[in-house]
Amino acid sequence: MNTESSSMQEFLEQIRRDAPDNLVIHNPDSNILQLYELNTPFMILLETCHEKDNFFSIYQITPGNTYSSQSTYSQYKVLSKRPLHQHSCYEIMFVLSGSITNHVENQTFTYGPGQCCVMNKNIKHCEIVAGDFQVVFFMIQDVFLEQLLEEYEEVSEHKTEAPGMNPIFQLYLDSLHKTSRFHKVYLDYLPVIPADSILEQLNPLFNFMLEEIRKNSPGSLFFLKGTFARFLQILDTPSLYCMARVQSDSSSQEYIFSKICHIMEASRGRSSREYLEKQLHYNGEYLNRIVKKYTGKTISEYGQDFCLAEAGRLLTKTDMSVSAIITELGYSNRSYFYRIFQNAFNETPLEYRKKHKDTSVS
Repeated sequence: MNTESSSMQEFLEQIRRDAPDNLVIHNPDSNILQLYELNTPFMILLETCHEKDNFFSIYQITPGNTYSSQSTYSQYKVLSKRPLHQHSCYEIMFVLSGSITNHVENQTFTYGPGQCCVMNKNIKHCEIVAGDFQVVFFMIQDVFLEQLLEEYEEVSEHKTEAPGMNPIFQLYLDSLHKTSRFHKVYLDYLPVIPADSILEQLNPLFNFMLEEIRKNSPGSLFFLKGTFARFLQILDTPSLYCMARVQSDSSSQEYIFSKICHIMEASRGRSSREYLEKQLHYNGEYLNRIVKKYTGKTISEYGQDFCLAEAGRLLTKTDMSVSAIITELGYSNRSYFYRIFQNAFNETPLEYRKKHKDTSVS
């Protein structure tokens, strides 16, 4: 994957072409952290770091204005030193390329391409700037989320089957409730398909959002709200992302295990140790020890539980043949599948279907 996504590269080139009109270059010796202050309902920050090339840049895009800070990596490293902080708004961090380490409360996690973290106002955090990466931050005030939520509820009223509340809206609503407004909660989103496929869908949305917020033309807010709602919908699509709602006081291993559970559930147990290692940025043996601690099983055995549970569901809730189910779940050895299924349920797949078949299935 390219270090700087193609759509973002196009956007930056457009900014540079328009520089005399709307681009302000901050002096790298000034307080770069001022760029993180939000005085509008909505702001986008685009950070690009090339440590090996000694380059760092931030673009701050707000309605009608674009500000930039460009410096050497060494300069930024000195200027950006700060303790854990929290915002008076909601922050969505989305990794476009490379990887970035986030210090969240008392824990440290690394995020790779396509991964996303959404923090409420109570979470103290700080990004650790190192390596090569490109990250986009969406900084959102209550007023913008309120407008999105009003339209979301209006659409839901006209649907025969009401959808579940989007977790990001729920995060906002929780902050208004007196019993949960002080909770330290964040949402972690991990892609369950290759990051390249996720970015193919999201890069055009991000690029469109950046253009609309920068130009601030009549109707821009309307388009922004629609595009942002589409972004939230993609994050809330189980076939694309698994989401973990995390209390910051949970232990590091408990948190990692919750991520493993979500990935296993989304992939129906077909996630290898190598895949988990790549997604979570932890050593495979360490992940295996965590799964063993919480379940008494290896990653392979734990994943098999999810796979067999899905096999049971397909046998009782659908009319798929056993052969089709075996293929659907990714098994190439029919005899092996029959053996592990019978060991788990003390019945053959056909016996299990006959005994537990949902009679409502035609």
